[in-house]
Amino acid sequence: MPSDLNGKNDLYGGRLLDYADHLAGAVAIRHLRGSVTTASVDSFNFLKPFHLGELLFAEAYVSGVGNKSMEIFIKFYAEDVITNERFLGAHCFYTFVATNLKGKKIPQIIPETEEERRIMAGYEERRRQNLERVKRNKEYENFIQIDD
Repeated sequence: MPSDLNGKNDLYGGRLLDYADHLAGAVAIRHLRGSVTTASVDSFNFLKPFHLGELLFAEAYVSGVGNKSMEIFIKFYAEDVITNERFLGAHCFYTFVATNLKGKKIPQIIPETEEERRIMAGYEERRRQNLERVKRNKEYENFIQIDD
């Protein structure tokens, strides 16, 4: 859509974040078969811009599972409709929290491809780093001022 493009006819980064949140949420809901909420955007790496006239693709899957949360990996790539060349433009990790488990567990995952094996192998380290970040952020909340 033209409103999704900047002055260089590139896709706005914010629009890509919006797409990612919707897609990651759908993947999380489908995996859990229950309700979830976005807990965090753990990382979002913009590698190359997406231009008007390119076909934009996204693939997403569960890349890690905890007791009450799950991590979703998303990759965005594009195809030039003239040359058929494809390129990776962005990738990201989101964390979602199950909002109503009612005693059930989040289903475990089994990697099916080499990419999935490699992405999933880093889950515990990413989770550890995210928990440290959450702790630091809670400390910031003690001195962040919101009044005039």
